[in-house]
Amino acid sequence: MQVVVKVLQVIDLGYEAGGAEKIARIIRDRLQQLGHEVFVLSTDMNSAGRQMFADATVPAVSGSALVRLGRYFWNYGAYRTMRDIVRDFNPDVVHFHTICEFSPSILWGAGRRPAILTVHGPEEFTLKLLPWVLPRSDYRHGSYRLDDLRLVGRLRYLYLRYLQRPAYLLALRRLAMVAAPSQFVARVIAGDFRRTPVRVLYPGTIEAVHPSAPQTQRPTVLFVGRLEAVKGVEYLLKAFAHVSQRHPEARLRVVGEGSQREALEALARDLDLGEVAEFTGWVTSAHLGREYAGATVVAIPSVAPEALALVGVEALASGRPVIGSKVGGIPELIQCGVTGAVAEPGDDVGLAAAIESFLFDAAKLEKAARVAAVRARDFLVDSFVDSQLRLYREIVPAASRSASAMPEPSGLDRRPN
Repeated sequence: MQVVVKVLQVIDLGYEAGGAEKIARIIRDRLQQLGHEVFVLSTDMNSAGRQMFADATVPAVSGSALVRLGRYFWNYGAYRTMRDIVRDFNPDVVHFHTICEFSPSILWGAGRRPAILTVHGPEEFTLKLLPWVLPRSDYRHGSYRLDDLRLVGRLRYLYLRYLQRPAYLLALRRLAMVAAPSQFVARVIAGDFRRTPVRVLYPGTIEAVHPSAPQTQRPTVLFVGRLEAVKGVEYLLKAFAHVSQRHPEARLRVVGEGSQREALEALARDLDLGEVAEFTGWVTSAHLGREYAGATVVAIPSVAPEALALVGVEALASGRPVIGSKVGGIPELIQCGVTGAVAEPGDDVGLAAAIESFLFDAAKLEKAARVAAVRARDFLVDSFVDSQLRLYREIVPAASRSASAMPEPSGLDRRPN
């Protein structure tokens, strides 16, 4: 007989804004399908008109600059709400995801409940990733280099590193375990969690693997993601300009929205890509599947250190090679020369060469489709949630005693072959 595990998930945003939210929603849905109890707490930041999966929310930090500064250091409302939910829901385990919109108080609000944190990317307590927490405007030329920080950026960095980060580290000592979605993340956060075990658990977001034949009649490069500077779309446009000059039949589709859309569309016009580059905006999940099927290759030109890039996982499941930046966890998805290729971040010439190495080679594309489908099985939802349950059992005594009555997980620290 299966023993029910009660899980409280905590995440900054209670709607699917990106990969972290998608993973939290998947965990909730699958655990509930298995008969477990799950409660999700988020802030209400930018939630108007959104389809929320959170069960309760904490008001987003607002007010004057000084008030916001104080609440990001200690948000009593978040602490009180968390404390009350822990008392009323009585979870066996608390699973923290992104938490920096709550302040360190959210960790203290969990009391002594067994707790695990998944580090999805840059957070205010991740020292090596801290430069990526700051807005691009804090840097001259948008470089994300510390020696290019403007005065306001330098002050913000000093505050985060020497005041905010220590406050988090003190609270994070209460964690029983930390999960990392890639080997890259595990390496860069090792110094932040010297006394807490860090486990690699690749996220599973794929329900099934359905590769389709590669699209070669009209060679198409696909980008899916937020249109923000860190995603490197400007370099993809410049790279595609090189490709288009040599292969005018090639096409580029940019799927997504963001603050940089108008600037990127202007850049596409300046590069004479108006006829061959299309910006679609956001599309539904059902339509996104058609976008992958209609693509020849999928590009992930990020300049920021992505934790893993779930778009790459979705591309593999569709049988599409991934052309990505050699940054963060992206290279962990790619078997170079077989399921894709990598280029240095911000190198449009190198990115163009990587794209061309697959885009017009039918035999290579067919092999990539076969091998990518096998790789994608490492990211199936069922095995991922089974492994997540196993982590819970390691830190929750009651669940550990009932391990034989629960589904046997498929393994931890899974890595693409």
